[in-house]
Amino acid sequence: MQRQRSRMLDMFYLVGAALLLCVLVAGAFIVADIYHINPAWIFFGLISVVFFAGAREDYRKEFRSPQFVAFVVGWLVINVIVVIVVLTLSSWLWLIPALLLEQFLFYMTAFWLFDVPPPSKRWPFQRAESSDKDGSDLP
Repeated sequence: MQRQRSRMLDMFYLVGAALLLCVLVAGAFIVADIYHINPAWIFFGLISVVFFAGAREDYRKEFRSPQFVAFVVGWLVINVIVVIVVLTLSSWLWLIPALLLEQFLFYMTAFWLFDVPPPSKRWPFQRAESSDKDGSDLP
């Protein structure tokens, strides 16, 4: 019963966080429209937030180091520059390969400079494997 309640609470938090994110993003575009700011800057800012959140999720322990945080913030600037340059010089079609290459270089540079391995192959929404194989953790 406790496990079911926890799962329902997790689902409630997930839906609440998604709705809050939608409101914040819509609010950012509304404020940009009010103050006559190009919506592309909001888009670039959101890409930076997603990149920072992904790096934070992949390297939780390393974020205690100010040097690593400075590295991620510096790479965030590189990320925005890559997006702007690719979109101005070519089309959206080239953005995905450019961002994949840039992400690969981020992981390799983090490994070379801070000796941290790239994150595991597990997707963020997958749960860690349980140690008991009898399936007793299933609902």
